[in-house]
Amino acid sequence: MRMNWTGLTATALGLVLVSGASAAAHKRTDRLIAGAREAMAHGVPAAAVRRAEAAVLGAPRDARARAMLGRAYLAAGRFRSAEAALGEALALDPSLVRVALNRALAQIALGRAHEAAATLDGLRGTGDDSDLGLALALLGRLDEARPILVTAARAPAADARTRQNLAFIYALEGRWNDAAAVAAQDVPVDLVAERLRRWAMVGQLRADPAMQVGAMLGVLPAADPGRPVELALAAEPSPPSVPVLLAQASVPPAPPPPLITPPPVRLSEPIVAAFVGPPRMRAAPPILVAAHVAPVRRVLSWAVQVGAYSSVERTEVAWAALGRRAAFIADHMPAGSAFRRRGVTLHRLSISGLASRLDASNLCRRIQSVGAQCFVRMDGGDRPMQWALRMKATEPA
Repeated sequence: MRMNWTGLTATALGLVLVSGASAAAHKRTDRLIAGAREAMAHGVPAAAVRRAEAAVLGAPRDARARAMLGRAYLAAGRFRSAEAALGEALALDPSLVRVALNRALAQIALGRAHEAAATLDGLRGTGDDSDLGLALALLGRLDEARPILVTAARAPAADARTRQNLAFIYALEGRWNDAAAVAAQDVPVDLVAERLRRWAMVGQLRADPAMQVGAMLGVLPAADPGRPVELALAAEPSPPSVPVLLAQASVPPAPPPPLITPPPVRLSEPIVAAFVGPPRMRAAPPILVAAHVAPVRRVLSWAVQVGAYSSVERTEVAWAALGRRAAFIADHMPAGSAFRRRGVTLHRLSISGLASRLDASNLCRRIQSVGAQCFVRMDGGDRPMQWALRMKATEPA
């Protein structure tokens, strides 16, 4: 009997071609992920987002690519898109502890405290107690965060990151002596005061979760247009039904299974039809939060404006110049907002969040005493300057 070698050769060649294409696609995904990581290291989150989106588009079921995309969205201050991308990465690979921690940060920033708490509770015992304690602190659960970090800091393998996170907990609790003592183990003595001032600023942002998480990450929350629709994680296609052969017609059909209530779908199983914001999840019964969350009240505060400039870069230069004349402003975080006057966009430079007009007036008088200009006004929603947040975030907490 003659063998059809031609057919076998064609089949083998097809397998080689498919394998080669798959390897090439995998290498391209690796290059894009590495490029996104490099862009993150150079502080260019927009470039990281573009490369990570391309990686996900080319390999939609690669958990690494979606995890990198979530990190890039976090670095860009796009918390809603970050939470969605990180959730999809976990759906593909639930063992990614670091991804789950980043997702909890995004949930905290979005004000979704119950979901963040559930995420963090699922990470207990995974071995990353340092960042788990930090995330719990940002969630406001200091009594849980403290013992976790105390134990981790006392371990023989404890590193500087763990100790600084513990010092941050003490700062949030107002235990400044303890915070300074722990921070000084890894921070030069002349920089400890600056570290404590930064933590005090983060603590003051407690009523604005997005700004607080952003301050820890060194970013400002950004308007989030959502992800491209083609990046949404699609469900796996169902296997085709098997046709019933005529020869099987004489076999009695099996009795139908008893009617049972289907088990609830876990949050790790996304059900996405089309992307409109974050992916839709089939969740457990809704949690009533009205009894746990107090209504948010707007607190009036005051600001001291020290100038208005034609660009954000000029505000940074002006703040540095003022700091050389008035060293005491280092105790405050520069803030600002943009406005238009006579067709020109100007950028305010101010110290905001002052509790009373008296506090603002006293501070303005101190600034005027060194020959600088300022005036007192009500806080008009000024936000910390992004360049200042970057400087504060040069070292991990």
